[in-house]
Amino acid sequence: MKYVYGPVPSRRLGRSLGIDTIPFKTCNFSCVYCQLGRTTTFINERRDFFSKTNIFQEISQRISLIGLENIDYVTFAGDGEPTLCKSLGWLLEHVKTEFSVPVAVITNGALLYSTEVREELCFADVVLPSLDAGFQKTFRRINRPHPSIQFQKIIEGMIQFKKMYSGKVWIEYMAVQDLNDSEAELLQIRELLSGIRPEKIYVNVPIRPPAEKGVEIPSEESLSRIRSILTGVFEIILPELGEFQVISNDISSLKSELLQIIKRHPMSLDQIIILLKKKGIENPFKIISELKQEYSIKEVFYEGKKFFISN
Repeated sequence: MKYVYGPVPSRRLGRSLGIDTIPFKTCNFSCVYCQLGRTTTFINERRDFFSKTNIFQEISQRISLIGLENIDYVTFAGDGEPTLCKSLGWLLEHVKTEFSVPVAVITNGALLYSTEVREELCFADVVLPSLDAGFQKTFRRINRPHPSIQFQKIIEGMIQFKKMYSGKVWIEYMAVQDLNDSEAELLQIRELLSGIRPEKIYVNVPIRPPAEKGVEIPSEESLSRIRSILTGVFEIILPELGEFQVISNDISSLKSELLQIIKRHPMSLDQIIILLKKKGIENPFKIISELKQEYSIKEVFYEGKKFFISN
């Protein structure tokens, strides 16, 4: 499948059926911690990159194969910033109308200054915008936004969206050692969050290979500082829970499904082995070797683990 992948285990959404409406590495940010690497198509203009009817058809097919009982959320995320898709509202509305399953959108929040985007996101049950900085200087350093994007407009957009939205807003803050975890930064983030008033604050750390060298998981001292300053409704998410799911049993289709996950969601060696053994593959390393030879994936080491990512 071209637009739908998983379900994949999500640290906040459980078994998440991923929907990808954006070409690979197309975004209005180029975050230093991004698991997909640096942005290669750097835009801040909404457009339809693919046929919305083709995307919806794939969603329907995948849900029919997987079963709604095996999906906790249908999640619009994927290869880039989902709000850049001009038909996002149409897709959200059709998924909500057709299926009795919660819908989430994982977004960097950059386009929440747009009234059109805010209205479209109201079809979702949960919206997860990012807020990784308290100050504009840090914002530009960690998120590396498109030149047309202004930090204060993002914050104002989040505040306006929260006022009009009947669903849940879960803010995600990616903590990076020595980049956005100082006391001054955290105090300013807390101040901004008091104006946005999200239902939850998820404090994530870079557990998968990042776009840039030097991006590291915060120390225990930093995590303690985060806990003491960002008090209240928040969780620090470290390990990844749950298992990846594929449907195919024949080797060719199985490898294709694995590739579609790895393109959007780097997988560790252990995760791939567990998945393949569950599919009855006696020699997972043979399949992994074939994946490396046949497709554009490579091995990287991060935090003592071997991961497979897309080039």
